[in-house]
Amino acid sequence: MEPTSWLGLLAVFVSTVGSAYGAWLGRARTTVQDVPADALPAAPSQPEGTWTVSPEMYLWFEEQMSGLHRRMRSLEEAERESRGRADRTERLLGLALVHIGNQDERLRAAGIPLVPMDPELVAARDTR
Repeated sequence: MEPTSWLGLLAVFVSTVGSAYGAWLGRARTTVQDVPADALPAAPSQPEGTWTVSPEMYLWFEEQMSGLHRRMRSLEEAERESRGRADRTERLLGLALVHIGNQDERLRAAGIPLVPMDPELVAARDTR
């Protein structure tokens, strides 16, 4: 065989091994699960062969649920605050656009036209 055929065969072999190694490495990295910082603490052990819940397990579950409810309440409150800010901002923007429109009309009536407004501002002003 000529050296070029061996080199071609070697190139195919190296690329195949590289692809297989890359696939294995990617699979190995995706199967390892990183534990998030706010992961739940380990539950207390239960007695084997029973269907009852130990008092420790009940307390642990109760603590986890109360923590979850606290986080949900804080998120809901933050959402309410952000919606309130957005409503105030929209109301102030509407008042500002009305004021700009009134000033524009007064100045045009006096013969002093303003610099033409951006078409988006004109459209927003006219929708009010």
